Amino acid sequence: MVDVVRKDIFKGASDGGHPVGYVLLRKCAPDERNDYLEQVRVFSGVDDMRGWDDYCSWRIVDKQVFDAIEDGDVGFYTRNGALRVLLSRKANHNTLLVTERCDNLCLFCSQPPKKEEDDWLLVQSALAIAAFQAPMLIGISGGEPLLYGQRFVKFIDSVSELSPATSLHVLTNGRAFSDKDYASEVAKRCADGKICFGIPLYSLNSDIHDHLVGSEGAFHETVKGLINAGNLGVPVELRIIPTKKNFSELSSVVEFACRVFSSVSQISIMNLEPTGWAKLNWGTLYVSPESYSSELRKCIVNGDKGGVPIVLYNYPLCHLDEGLRGRAVKSISDWKNYYPEECGDCSLKKQCGGFFSSSKGRTHHKPRKIL
Repeated sequence: MVDVVRKDIFKGASDGGHPVGYVLLRKCAPDERNDYLEQVRVFSGVDDMRGWDDYCSWRIVDKQVFDAIEDGDVGFYTRNGALRVLLSRKANHNTLLVTERCDNLCLFCSQPPKKEEDDWLLVQSALAIAAFQAPMLIGISGGEPLLYGQRFVKFIDSVSELSPATSLHVLTNGRAFSDKDYASEVAKRCADGKICFGIPLYSLNSDIHDHLVGSEGAFHETVKGLINAGNLGVPVELRIIPTKKNFSELSSVVEFACRVFSSVSQISIMNLEPTGWAKLNWGTLYVSPESYSSELRKCIVNGDKGGVPIVLYNYPLCHLDEGLRGRAVKSISDWKNYYPEECGDCSLKKQCGGFFSSSKGRTHHKPRKIL
């Protein structure tokens, strides 16, 4: 097992008796009940335990957990009794899964979808954000969050009311915005600039896009959705994942997006994450960044002409030409981020985003030390 930047899963962090779901983790004794989640007192050791907390449902005595959290972080208890810290004040990114259902079946999906109803995730996520009460950006992911329709609109309203300092970044395939009335309802919630939607467009060839997302007709709905969102003022971050199927047209997608879509605040080009179905399909999908460096340079030129910044996600700096490194950001969530031993004395380690912890074996593209 690799050493990730921030550990987020703790096994055996309770003696049982707790329900599955979200909890508010307290390092200090709270002086009142929380309106949204049950509170759990966390101690570093038995010697630190003093009395009983009137407003905590149970205790955790675990130094690792104590050291990993800040007071008021949000955890999630799994069915097997493990505790996962999902909303952390120490994290570089926080993301909540609101559904595992999806109307796409992407070949590189990191969270392979399920068909079962899981509406409780949306409700619990709203309560978790309300309990967390942090003035920061929280990612909302799936599955496809917009499958909830009007219930997702109510989710946005709930977050706005209960945690007004929180901003949201929603990952969606954008197909729901092909319904102009629905896109208009969401647009009304975007006026304060506290919500943005990350929407992927993988190709200008409908067959290629539909093949990559595993759904016939998805391209036309996504493009229509992007047009509607742009015309209505819904902030959009456009996302592209280079694969063997589409890497040769990256710059064309960027040029098209700059010419056709409004409200695109950023275009993110994202290196493939070796997890979920991407790992299964790695041999037919992954293409090394060296193979499309010229396309990345053209993307930057086209983005600059169109006034849209091009940002490179999930790329170790040693996998990029020197002229591209300034566009790379440290984008990998710290709970799945690591640096191989070869990175130890690299001169650019502090600026580098490193590797996914799932990058190993045939899916590991070895680092090259930058002296």
